[in-house]
Amino acid sequence: MENSWHQLKPRTGFLVRLADRLTDQSWQTLTQLYQPIVGPSAAGLYSALFWLPKRGEYQRHATLLGLLGMDLAHFYEARLRLEATGLLTTKVKTSGELTSFVYELQAPLAPADFFRDDLLSVQLLGVIGEEAYRTLVAVNTVKPETASDEQDITKNFLDVFHVDGQELNRLPAAITATREDLPNDDAAPALTPTSHEDFDFKLLGEILEHSFIDTKALRSYRQLLLTEHATYNLDEVTMARYVGDATDLATNQFDPEQFKRVIAQDFSRQHRGQPAATSPTTTQPTGERLSSAEQTLITVASKSVPALFLQGIKQKNGGFVTDGEQRIVRDLVSRQLFPDAVLNLMIYHVLVDEERPTLNKNLMDTIANDWSKSKVTTPQLAIKKIRERQQAAQQPRQSRRRQSTVKETLPDWAKKPAAKPSATQAKLSEQQQKQLQARIAKLQAHSNDGKEA
Repeated sequence: MENSWHQLKPRTGFLVRLADRLTDQSWQTLTQLYQPIVGPSAAGLYSALFWLPKRGEYQRHATLLGLLGMDLAHFYEARLRLEATGLLTTKVKTSGELTSFVYELQAPLAPADFFRDDLLSVQLLGVIGEEAYRTLVAVNTVKPETASDEQDITKNFLDVFHVDGQELNRLPAAITATREDLPNDDAAPALTPTSHEDFDFKLLGEILEHSFIDTKALRSYRQLLLTEHATYNLDEVTMARYVGDATDLATNQFDPEQFKRVIAQDFSRQHRGQPAATSPTTTQPTGERLSSAEQTLITVASKSVPALFLQGIKQKNGGFVTDGEQRIVRDLVSRQLFPDAVLNLMIYHVLVDEERPTLNKNLMDTIANDWSKSKVTTPQLAIKKIRERQQAAQQPRQSRRRQSTVKETLPDWAKKPAAKPSATQAKLSEQQQKQLQARIAKLQAHSNDGKEA
């Protein structure tokens, strides 16, 4: 999978499989909940793969690109978004010199499961805002209403059907055999990030033990707590305070959305106007040895979590951290692809080296994919990738300068004559000077004849 981008060409073959059954609810969820996150191009790719004629047979990517009206680069980016959100599983198959892909379409999560997923819900909230998010929750979740004067008289299965107890104790062979072939519930790709070893959940539980908070109910939000810890470097005491702020005193219910909002707002308020941590300007060295500026940069990047590091750079440049940038950083942190120091160097490279005013998601995803494929796991390797990127960026400019020099070299007959004859003649050979003087004399003679007439 790591080399799939280099293997992917218009003539490369692929086929499509369905890992789940898609219903009308699946398409509604895809449009309302997933599309704001993955974008219309990725949603269109999902639909095209599903409705592709003869999808179970090998076809060339050129056919799919023609249907979508996009090039390989945009197709690859859309495919990654589907993979990241669990809608697509990609497998590569190599036989000799031939490479092919298998795209397995996963059904979108049920709306309730979607809203319970920390990564998907955080991303959707950041894209559409709180008001629209609450509306989608209300539209996509059904809560049965029961009046006080209604009595439930629904019969259960055994009230209606007769079942032999011996058959339940010894299930028929047809049932047991087919159950073994059923897919497991964990076949779909998982989205939750790995845990951080430096966060002590036992200590957090001890802090909350004597409070009104239900610690058992809080266990289902373990991944959310880890994501916020990794993004903002929250210790156990601070985390306990935020959990308390997001728990309703009347109902004793923990509100995960309120939890995210409180942390983001508190972080922005605490670090607004604080002096930014100084960081050196990187150079463009060609050797492998780190310069003193790079060593200092690595030291600074290793001591800060991404949110604080980003805040420091923006304040130093006179800017501020946007909501979109917070979402980009949180998304990268939750994926657990890089250590914090490596992610900080990626942020520094985009904002300082490339002098971009804000973090761009497409650019950050491109760099992250490149670094992940290259297994960049240390800040030293990150510096090396930054050097390679800077050197590659210089090559096209040098090539363009060489091309412009060639275009300016014109043949003698295409050059305009200079205003001063002496300057022009100095550039001509002796024979060319004689020819030019003869032409001038001829023109003067012709002009005098016209005046006399």
